[in-house]
Amino acid sequence: MTSDNQASPLDEAENPAVQQVLDAMESAAINPEDALQISLVLLNFVEEYHLDNLEELLGDEQPDAISIAVWAADSARLKAARELLEEVLGEDEEDDLDGEEDDDADGEESEEA
Repeated sequence: MTSDNQASPLDEAENPAVQQVLDAMESAAINPEDALQISLVLLNFVEEYHLDNLEELLGDEQPDAISIAVWAADSARLKAARELLEEVLGEDEEDDLDGEEDDDADGEESEEA
């Protein structure tokens, strides 16, 4: 049963580059916060690709209406994914930054005293 949980629908279709990245992530033993940050970086990569596709669509003399509709739907999905990741990461990062600033300020004051 554990092999079913570890198996992914992408396992059969993965190319070597994808498998190499997944193996590196697994061997790095990342924590959930790191995984979220990696997700945000990957999302940035996908958004760049998405914007390149928009430039191609705008460069076409007569862009296909279906392609534009698919691009718009993908854009909405990317926006939702970004908002979710930023919301999850943003709360933790703000808390961490506030705590670090307070610790630094306290540490400086105690050293001077």
